[in-house]
Amino acid sequence: MGSNISEILNFYLEAGVDEVISDQPVDQFALSSAPPTSPARAPRAKPASTARPATPVTGTQNGPTASINLSAEIEKAENLANLAQTLEELRASLDNFTGSALKSMAMNTVFSRGKLGAKLMIIDRAPGAEEDRQGVPFAAAKGELLSKMLRAIDINIDETYMAAALPWRPPGGQAPTKEDRALCLPFLKRHIELAAPEHLLLCGEAASIVLEREKTGINKLRGTWETIKIGGLEIPSLSLFHPAFLMDHPASKKLAWEDLLALKAKLNNIPH
Repeated sequence: MGSNISEILNFYLEAGVDEVISDQPVDQFALSSAPPTSPARAPRAKPASTARPATPVTGTQNGPTASINLSAEIEKAENLANLAQTLEELRASLDNFTGSALKSMAMNTVFSRGKLGAKLMIIDRAPGAEEDRQGVPFAAAKGELLSKMLRAIDINIDETYMAAALPWRPPGGQAPTKEDRALCLPFLKRHIELAAPEHLLLCGEAASIVLEREKTGINKLRGTWETIKIGGLEIPSLSLFHPAFLMDHPASKKLAWEDLLALKAKLNNIPH
């Protein structure tokens, strides 16, 4: 149950929801007309006792351990990523990286699938349960829907290259923390640089990760072409609703179709 709640909240955050409303209406006029209640008398404070010094915190539920120097681990991630000269070496660098707590809790490292050297690279959001089990991005029904979406604009999914925005699934399917993003971003940037696609398609939450706009939802990012500068490359990128979002909200497929047509026009050098 907890996992479902986390996934639902994560979905709403990704969709751009930033306000919640109670299921039951509240009569604010009745509340304002109610007689004020007398403040409760504060209990008498007990004499302070000599306490032992607190034990240093070594970890938190949603972030890296306090004993880890985040800046140092990010620097290690950047060094490991930059040392990789091929995609195979980059995958090995991920295997050797120990700075992310996500890695120890995930079943598999989710790296990539598809055609090496493809002109179109598609970035998935943080791995879900199926991606974690299979070790590939866009697994199961999400991959099937993505394939149908691409086929509708005459693109064979087997002719594309797909990668995950994060290589490991956050526990319980929760949204990746700011620290998670920072630790994994050097590997993602190097992944894009080594794959060297002509165009990028950023699905769902992957858009805010790649574009480094943590607080901007996909509703505001979708449908706009932006140029991403990585290494010596300048790559046009388009943000799109994630297939999982469209499965739950089919009414949004109209907007997704508009974005897919924009992708098709760009790939074929047709003014759109």
